Amino acid sequence: MMIQLKCNMLQSRQKELMLTGLFVWFILSIGVFIILLLPFVVPQHQLAQFIPECSWQSQFHKPCAFCGMSTAFYAISRGDFAQAHRLNPLSLCIYSVFFLTTLFAVITLKPSIRLVKNITATLHRDSAFS
Repeated sequence: MMIQLKCNMLQSRQKELMLTGLFVWFILSIGVFIILLLPFVVPQHQLAQFIPECSWQSQFHKPCAFCGMSTAFYAISRGDFAQAHRLNPLSLCIYSVFFLTTLFAVITLKPSIRLVKNITATLHRDSAFS
């Protein structure tokens, strides 16, 4: 009986961790989607006033790995991939990862909602028996 109880508690904890992971992943995906959407919605000169000067570049007089990234994202949103690569070679890779993450989140949204409902129902049922 005690082993069964510990096993149920462990399964319940794993389900809670899975729910937490899904929640965090979807929140991050929303943030990534907003980053991808900004170049289409906000003019570059307006966004530039909110981006602080690179502290790495001001301190060491060399660009960091992310210098030029926002300008490169604007270039990608215009379809100018060569300019984006010149501004920051990592921009195409990071933009692709952001895009794929957002796409995957959208594709898995409905199955994930169903999974969350099943897990929460199980957790509520298990807590009712405790």
